[in-house]
Amino acid sequence: MIKVKSLTKNYIGFSNSLDRIVSALSFGFLGGGVSFQALNSISFEIGKGEIVGVIGRNGAGKSTLLKILTGVSDYHLGEISIVGNVRSILELGVGFNPELSGVENIYYNGIVIGYSSLELLTLIDEIFSFAGVSEFKNVPLKNYSTGMIMRLGFSLATAIRPDILLVDEALAVGDATFQQKCLSRFDEFKKKGTSILIVSHDINLLKSLSDRILVLEKGSLVFDGNSNAAIQKYMQIIAKHSFGNIEKEFDSSEWIKNYSVSIESDGLKNPKILTVGNLVKLNIALKINKNIPDLTIGFHIDDSKNIRAFGINTNHLKGDLTNLEKNSEISVEFEFPINLAPGKYSLGIAFHEGDNHSLHCYLWEDGVFNFEIERTSIPKFDGVSYLPTRLSILKK
Repeated sequence: MIKVKSLTKNYIGFSNSLDRIVSALSFGFLGGGVSFQALNSISFEIGKGEIVGVIGRNGAGKSTLLKILTGVSDYHLGEISIVGNVRSILELGVGFNPELSGVENIYYNGIVIGYSSLELLTLIDEIFSFAGVSEFKNVPLKNYSTGMIMRLGFSLATAIRPDILLVDEALAVGDATFQQKCLSRFDEFKKKGTSILIVSHDINLLKSLSDRILVLEKGSLVFDGNSNAAIQKYMQIIAKHSFGNIEKEFDSSEWIKNYSVSIESDGLKNPKILTVGNLVKLNIALKINKNIPDLTIGFHIDDSKNIRAFGINTNHLKGDLTNLEKNSEISVEFEFPINLAPGKYSLGIAFHEGDNHSLHCYLWEDGVFNFEIERTSIPKFDGVSYLPTRLSILKK
């Protein structure tokens, strides 16, 4: 369990070389006049068996928070209470010696992170097996690929379940099969009571893994709660700063006066149940409040686990929406077969400039329309999408 109360961290800098010398000679009492607040009175709790994600723009304070919780960095104000043993995955493979063999690296680094010699002797085979590099045990690490080293680092760090696991951008390891093994291990740890804090820029990963998400912005905790609402808050922050470093709160109505979203399928408008393979017409209409030189209109569909099932926009489809004047009314229609697996889905929309929402995002809205997909005449299939398949059988 982790309890953090009013955590504040300041970094002290130097304006010139003389300032640095004065600070060194005075043991830090003088000089160091440049100060940056990396964390500003952060408070949150993580319970037993809870997975909490952390997201924020670069420089928001995410890595600083993890370094403090792992004891790598100190802090100036606040209180931290940690019950249980802590293991961190900050940079996979850091500390490995390329001249030593895989076994030697596992032994020496395992001792450093807190394993006993006996534990390492009993875990060696399992660690290499999980990483998928059993045949390279006695090979010098310099002959490993980067992916092999990262897989081995992850396997070592998670060989024994800790009470608390802190992860910083360390899930993009190996191929899809190994990533699934990593996620399964997290799920296993969660069920056994491990508290997990994950920092990542991968929105879909956090939405699927996390019980809730913390959103950091300029060192402050601006949201703590439901994953969908957290992502919505994060997108609003991205939208705000896509126009530059503005201080006022972002208001989409400054650009978009109003909008409407409707779906039509089988002659029904806004049906709550759709059938796999049916043709769907999605209409998005809006009226703009300001001159917009370049507008992209897009939509995305997320499944019940908040994983992105599909997304596309007018930019991808080469639809030209440029030099739009104030009070212009625009209507676009997307037509597509709903070739997704049966289940519950939600549809969101985005209005922005260019290919994606990172540049001049005028509006981002999740959960605009919720619906369910059922399978009727379509053959039974596995997976997340339906691919119409023709079968030919030849007998002689």
